[in-house]
Amino acid sequence: MPEPRIACSTVSLRGVDAVASYQSAYRDAFGGEALFELNYEWEIDSPEQVPGLRDAVVSVHAPCPRCANFPNLGSRDPAVLRASFEDIRRSAETAAAFGAGLVVLHPGYTLDVAVPVDSSRRLAVLSRHAAEAARYIWSQGGRICTPGYCETAEYRQRREEATARIAEAARLCAGEGVQLAVENLNPRVTYLFQLPAELVRVAHAVPQLGLCVDLGHLWISSLVHGFDFLHGLRDVLSTGRVVSAHVHDNGSQLGTRVSEHVVDAPPAGSRFADDHFAIGRGGVPIAAAVHQMKRAGVGTLVVETLDPPLESVRRLARMLGR
Repeated sequence: MPEPRIACSTVSLRGVDAVASYQSAYRDAFGGEALFELNYEWEIDSPEQVPGLRDAVVSVHAPCPRCANFPNLGSRDPAVLRASFEDIRRSAETAAAFGAGLVVLHPGYTLDVAVPVDSSRRLAVLSRHAAEAARYIWSQGGRICTPGYCETAEYRQRREEATARIAEAARLCAGEGVQLAVENLNPRVTYLFQLPAELVRVAHAVPQLGLCVDLGHLWISSLVHGFDFLHGLRDVLSTGRVVSAHVHDNGSQLGTRVSEHVVDAPPAGSRFADDHFAIGRGGVPIAAAVHQMKRAGVGTLVVETLDPPLESVRRLARMLGR
């Protein structure tokens, strides 16, 4: 079985100069050429502007190049949906231009409005909605949802609507010669596709679709929703559709519950944050997860840390036995 490729997200590499510096450091460390995922803040859509990236890109994260909003396939607003499909199409064009075969997508939200890429504007939008959905907030920090949130009628209906639109988006990407891969999201109020079972379901519903497992997101979801992290990962891998993974560590933890009957708030000492730490800085069992993904034949492992990425790449390479 082919070894997984290791790539680095440009989320920690702000601009062309930072990418070039990383490429040089990677050559010194490994003696080969670095691979990349262009993240949703990447602003260049033509490889002619960065010749060193031609054929070094394995995937792009929609929207790519950067635009104002994330695609939102959970929306019921026709204008938001039109813009979402156009941004996915442009992302597929960018992937094809750079020689990448994959577009990674945050699939959507239980919101009709556009969800901004800019973090401060995004938090403002989510805060306005969270005020309307306060009964579903388990932890105010990060607006973490209650453990039963994914079973609410509104969430389930939006998820089914988004699934139908994901099928359309997958066909759109295939028309550009690239594959769409849906990523699991954090357990926040308004965020869809938080559970392993939801990834399994959408994979069965959309034959053209690939999956991108985000280990940090999966870790937080396992704490909130009460499933075993490695068992959940195994369930998703069993679909045979996981083509990529975002690998980063996370310091979230579930505190000690004084009473099993207290469910209106997390146990004292709990912490939930989408840290995107370097490998080894948090509590995610990354080595065990990497072993599972290697055995399942996952093609690409993308280091998606906000910390300097090279040491995480080294650690990941050692986990793969290189």
